[in-house]
Amino acid sequence: MKLEYDQNPDSSIMVLENDRRWRIEMYLKANEDETYTLVAMSGIATQPAELSKLQGPYQTEEQAQAARSAIAKQLYAKGFQPLRQHSIWQIQAQKAIQNVRQTRKASQGDYRFHPDDVL
Repeated sequence: MKLEYDQNPDSSIMVLENDRRWRIEMYLKANEDETYTLVAMSGIATQPAELSKLQGPYQTEEQAQAARSAIAKQLYAKGFQPLRQHSIWQIQAQKAIQNVRQTRKASQGDYRFHPDDVL
């Protein structure tokens, strides 16, 4: 996928829907280490999200926005249209990013040197 850098990036939530009422919401979430994760939730608009995908980490917010724009471009080609509605799955997206943060924190190693470790 080629990143699509926007001239006027919008860091808010992107909401798309097709004629079958399948909805996709994409969020950019900051991680604890100044990287960004792209969270995509999808499902029927009147129900909780059925699918979620996470992509990243991206080193800058601009890279994450470019990835989101490239994905949106592909979705436009498949009949999705942007909506000016509010997010309905933001709490589910927040839970997904919290799981990522907890997993990353649990996986961190302690690489500090202490002389007693080598004796």
